[in-house]
Amino acid sequence: MLPGPALIQADLDYHTADVDKKIQQHIVASQGHSVELDRAFVMAIEMVCLFLFVQILQGFYFQLQV
Repeated sequence: MLPGPALIQADLDYHTADVDKKIQQHIVASQGHSVELDRAFVMAIEMVCLFLFVQILQGFYFQLQV
């Protein structure tokens, strides 16, 4: 899949999965929990997004090399 359509599909999947709502639900549910756990959860989500973005860019780069 080309990078443009891949990014569009990733964005559609993100919205279809309603990730923002799930994050908000987690934060509301963990009001009694530590702020550090909330930070770790958000950081983990950001790291996964960054990893997926890098994977898409690498795929694009290798397609240009061929």
